[in-house]
Amino acid sequence: MLENKKILVLKSRRGEDDLLEYLRDSSAILTYFPIIETESNFCSKAVTSAFNNLDKYKLAIFVSPNAVKFTFEYLDNMKLTLPLEVSYFAVGKVSAKLLCERVDNVIYPQTNFSSEGLLELPQLKKVSGDRILIFRGGQGSEILRDSLLLKAKSVDYCDIYQRKINKSYLAQARQKMKDVDCLVVFSAQVLSSLGNLNAICSKQDWSKLTLLVSSRRLAKIGEELGYKSIKVANTSLVESMELAFSEIFR
Repeated sequence: MLENKKILVLKSRRGEDDLLEYLRDSSAILTYFPIIETESNFCSKAVTSAFNNLDKYKLAIFVSPNAVKFTFEYLDNMKLTLPLEVSYFAVGKVSAKLLCERVDNVIYPQTNFSSEGLLELPQLKKVSGDRILIFRGGQGSEILRDSLLLKAKSVDYCDIYQRKINKSYLAQARQKMKDVDCLVVFSAQVLSSLGNLNAICSKQDWSKLTLLVSSRRLAKIGEELGYKSIKVANTSLVESMELAFSEIFR
């Protein structure tokens, strides 16, 4: 199915990556740029304040594996622990698995691994009067916060790390986009940084490029940027991506 198909994947660097391994095993012509760089934000006064007051929150939500990893690093550096009285939530399975190394009974969606999926959980429909803390990487999760603010007493961010776009990889990605069948993006930050397709090359026939994303929010951004063919996978898990590829290249 994917043999000789040209796939461009733009995401952050990870030690093991099921999607990249799947694409390599499928004999696709894979180009991967670790376009997002992450670094700790431990010196932020807001981060210090969040941890000093963590036991005052009823719920803590982790939106990514990096949010969990950097939180653990901060806790270890400061010789702190996560308070057991707080209810812990994760957007996806990987984040939940990491959290379970420190706390029990982590709550996360079983199918829709997104902010929307998290908001569908019954536990997050009963947060009236609660204080909620969201661990993230400097931006994103606005839908999650705005929705919870309609019920909760307060919803704060703890920007435990920062995400930056590698400009060199960004330039290479823009050039490579002209010669691939499918572009895979998981981040609004990445998709927006690529910019409008006509600004990249107004003479290119972009209808031959399919944008594969893992949420309808990203698909909407893609439409605004000029993508003509967009496929939305049910989740970012490799099984969902595999199904999406089969529908793109049927």
